[in-house]
Amino acid sequence: MWVFGYGSLMWDNWQRTHGGADGVLAELKGYTRSFNKASKVNWGTDSTPGPTLNLVEKADGACVGYAFEFDKSRQAEVLADLERREGRNFPLRKMRIRLSDGRTVEAYVPVYVGRNLITGKTLDELVAMATAAVGRDGKASDYVLNIARKLNAVGVEDPTVIAFAAAIRNAQQSDD
Repeated sequence: MWVFGYGSLMWDNWQRTHGGADGVLAELKGYTRSFNKASKVNWGTDSTPGPTLNLVEKADGACVGYAFEFDKSRQAEVLADLERREGRNFPLRKMRIRLSDGRTVEAYVPVYVGRNLITGKTLDELVAMATAAVGRDGKASDYVLNIARKLNAVGVEDPTVIAFAAAIRNAQQSDD
């Protein structure tokens, strides 16, 4: 059984709790990352939500993330933990991904479908949201910058993440 991560699942070692091996780079075709999910707990509040990652369909898109393999006997345990961790508004969809060794497998992928979607915002507006938002896990701007650092560390160049992180850094330098 496989799980595909495109954000924090890529590096926080959650898979080890369930006997999963370290992840391998993998690609999900037809989707891209988007900071279109408003976090109102972890990285923001109801009054100042923080933009966090989700996937959006894009015909010519591709999202490079990590795939984790688990023994099939642990499927119920792993899926229950993912549902708890991601929340009920991140249903796990089974999708085809291509592993870095060329194999194609089906993997469970969390994709947000709730009502906290961010639409119609410019990059500057998203930056303003991220720099204002602070939630249980910290500042939304730190969330974005950590995503950018982690992706860079594993050699993943995601234009959406790179542009957002650069805009946050520029805004922070302007404030200094």
